Amino acid sequence: MKLKKLTVLIGALSLLSACATETGPKPQSWAKEVQTADSREAHLRLAEHYEDIANTLDADAKEEQQMLQEYLARPWKYGKRIQDLKSQASAMIRDLEMAAKESRQMAEYHRQMAAEER
Repeated sequence: MKLKKLTVLIGALSLLSACATETGPKPQSWAKEVQTADSREAHLRLAEHYEDIANTLDADAKEEQQMLQEYLARPWKYGKRIQDLKSQASAMIRDLEMAAKESRQMAEYHRQMAAEER
């Protein structure tokens, strides 16, 4: 189960990295950015990046919640697959919300680091 969560988280973060803005570092350089952050500005950029990821994950969780509501409103439409669909949607919502929470924690950590760099 933890492997599935990790796979979902990695997939979500990979997808989000692909959506990085052109003004920030390229997706593959975020890891290096984390390792080399040594200024207030670098930590603030990272905090903003993690907050953007959290917001995207929240939006994905909301979309998945809407799908779950559709499954619950019309269970006959999905036949025998309904239990699997409900379980998968619930797990995805839980995983996305957990990933968003962790991303916000990382954003807060980098804000604290930026405050210490003054």
